[in-house]
Amino acid sequence: MTKEQEELMELHARFKELQTKRKSGELSEDEQRTLIQLSEELQERGIDALVEKALTKDVANEAREANSKFIEAGQRCFNTHQAVDCEMRATTMAGNVKAAMPTVINEVINPLEAELIHTKVGLKMQTGVVGQPIWPVLAGITATIANEDVALTDQTISLDKVVAKSERVGVIAPVTIQALDATNLNMRSIVLERLGKAVGATINSALFAKTAPVAPNNGIGSVLATPYATPVAGTAWSGTVAPTIKEIVSLEAEVLGKDVRMDDSAAYFVHPKTYCLLKSTPVEKGNPQMILQDGYMNGYRVVSTTFMPEDAILFGVMSYAVLAHHGSGDRLFAQYIGRNDRIEFSLNGDYSLTVLRNEAFACMKRKA
Repeated sequence: MTKEQEELMELHARFKELQTKRKSGELSEDEQRTLIQLSEELQERGIDALVEKALTKDVANEAREANSKFIEAGQRCFNTHQAVDCEMRATTMAGNVKAAMPTVINEVINPLEAELIHTKVGLKMQTGVVGQPIWPVLAGITATIANEDVALTDQTISLDKVVAKSERVGVIAPVTIQALDATNLNMRSIVLERLGKAVGATINSALFAKTAPVAPNNGIGSVLATPYATPVAGTAWSGTVAPTIKEIVSLEAEVLGKDVRMDDSAAYFVHPKTYCLLKSTPVEKGNPQMILQDGYMNGYRVVSTTFMPEDAILFGVMSYAVLAHHGSGDRLFAQYIGRNDRIEFSLNGDYSLTVLRNEAFACMKRKA
């Protein structure tokens, strides 16, 4: 029971007590004034509760309505053989407000973010980015120590501007006409969840691509491409020789040596098979402690994902890879495909994954 509910119960109990005394003629003048005050307060609270209930959205009804319109859109595209917009927009009470963001983006973002590697290291995708954000990267400044009356030498400040370039990411979820006719009450949420997860998987795949994307479609960058092409030298890891703790620490040293600012998103990223190998490799011969224990290695968390190649161990600060969703929302359409007798729900959105500093990531490769 909430504090407000407890207060209401006390007020109501006192009100009934005074009402009983009033009916029996035992009410004093002070109690009469108290009864009037209680009556006014309870009446005011009752009106407030009714207004709040009237203005509160009925989530269940909204979900049913959204699903119904979603199925109707699929049936309409089947009947007309034309692409149909499946977006719904959130309503607003104010008349001077522009059309709100499509509700579809809210339902796609949750499963999408749950799929992202960024989420696993505590980062959020920037949403609703309009225009073209620019992040300046300061390569380095050298200070001059001189006598009081000596002119300072000009220092060259190298300032690289990294531009986020959005790319269209599109996925399709096919639904048979039979499934559509079954009027599944959860069809909309099921389709949107699958579409969101597919977008997340696509972004993760690009994040750990071995090769950098090529222009013009290079807006979704890879944190692995550059360090994979120039891995840390001197490692003996091979098919028969396991990585050593010294080699693991050398990845951290490589990043720290480039003046990269560390934060909570710093982690090791490995394939599940490599994860198991490290979990069963001792720090040194005869030592019961393993290189990887309780999900941590060298003091940093280890993210295990099949999006990482088996022959690489990556260390990096993921906050240097900025993920953004551009625009006011994704485009959700339904299109009937006659040769398969099914409806294809397509989701298209604009995303960018910008690696601010390749130096924030270091990689070791397994010898062939």
